[in-house]
Amino acid sequence: MLRDLANAKKMNDALTEILIFVLSILISTFVLRFAWNKSLVKHISTLKPIKTFLDAFILSIAITVVRGL
Repeated sequence: MLRDLANAKKMNDALTEILIFVLSILISTFVLRFAWNKSLVKHISTLKPIKTFLDAFILSIAITVVRGL
């Protein structure tokens, strides 16, 4: 993502890359919260449910950074 942003020749291309990144983070936040609370918490006893979207958002960003953007 950062490589595509740095190689963008037009401002429109850079804005598109930023918008795609933000949308992917927001979508993954909702999916992560649902999957975490409905599936992972039930099967792994040491995990606790995510109560706020801020917690899910931070976890989503952390996973994205670890994954390598």
